[in-house]
Amino acid sequence: MIIEQSILESLYSQFVGFIASHTGESFSSFEKSGYLNGEENYKYKVYEEARENLANKYWKSEDIGTGKIQQKVSSAIKARVNYRHEMVDNNLVNWRQKDIFSKKAISKSLEDLCFNFYKSNIKDNDAFGLFLNEGLSYQFTAYLFFIKNKDKFLPISQERFDQIFKQIGLAEFKTSGNGSWENYSEFCAIIKQVQTFLKTKDSKATLLDAHSFLWILGNQMLTQAHLPPAIINHVTEKADLAQVQALDIPHPLTLTESVETLPVIEVDEKYADELPTESLDELFEGAKRTITVNAYERSQKARDACIAYWQAICAVCGIDFEKVYGDIGKGFIHVHHLVKIADIGQEYAVDPIRDLIPVCPNCHAMLHKSEPPMTIEALKAKIRTNTAR
Repeated sequence: MIIEQSILESLYSQFVGFIASHTGESFSSFEKSGYLNGEENYKYKVYEEARENLANKYWKSEDIGTGKIQQKVSSAIKARVNYRHEMVDNNLVNWRQKDIFSKKAISKSLEDLCFNFYKSNIKDNDAFGLFLNEGLSYQFTAYLFFIKNKDKFLPISQERFDQIFKQIGLAEFKTSGNGSWENYSEFCAIIKQVQTFLKTKDSKATLLDAHSFLWILGNQMLTQAHLPPAIINHVTEKADLAQVQALDIPHPLTLTESVETLPVIEVDEKYADELPTESLDELFEGAKRTITVNAYERSQKARDACIAYWQAICAVCGIDFEKVYGDIGKGFIHVHHLVKIADIGQEYAVDPIRDLIPVCPNCHAMLHKSEPPMTIEALKAKIRTNTAR
């Protein structure tokens, strides 16, 4: 799959502008960027720590079946690093998967596989399938490849990267539910293309820098509504948005109504995420109140379009209620307004992808603990800081 260079040029220009607006710096390189060093470059430290904890050069064949190799791998995935005077967790693989692996019973076949993989006694394509056969997830297996060689392989967050690939015009490429060597190879090859492009801007740009560039593009930049309408519209035109289009929302995903035409409606307060921000402090459990809300708040179509595009996953903490609670959690999520309600005038055009973002109830409440509401990235930074203590 080939990425159009014009798309990368446009997005790179926005990336440079985004960093300048946040730090005042004129972006010159991934290595020297203050913003990258604060947000993404900890991954290099995680890699170094993981390699040190893995210590595979000291493994011996007689260790296979003793549990020593599994313990070393577990230590490599749980790596916590001192980065810029703060303890940072390894968030490149889901914590539940780390926990599952650390509790695995000693398996001679798994230790034999790890031994041969890290000693390069087995082909990468064969090893990938065997890791999956051992019950390891796609994300976990990708991380094992990443800590083998960061210059060839990368960590993956399937659902997030599927959205990112839409932004770069590759909506047809899906990693979610497609765990295989062929899919992972294509994933790495796509990011290699991005690296090749970035090297025209920064000759020292690495594969991991390309990974960080895409991550910022699809998370920090988009959740803070930093991409211009031209880019958003390009994404919606290129992406596979059958679910969104089925909602019968006018392209490019905007809704406009006059506040004066709105009826008075009754809302159950347990769905407080749909109510005006300024009303939250007045609500109490189990109550119902008749209130007037504007089109921006009451538009179920906009809410559904937001969730159809971003999926019911918290943009802050990453919780997927269906994965945690099963069927009862399917589709459950709050929707946060990136445009402050008080700033909406008599008429407002809602872009469900640019103006709305799914968040869990806890993170939604925390976003509104300050006035104006905290940004998505500011709250994520607080979580990183406090969980590292």
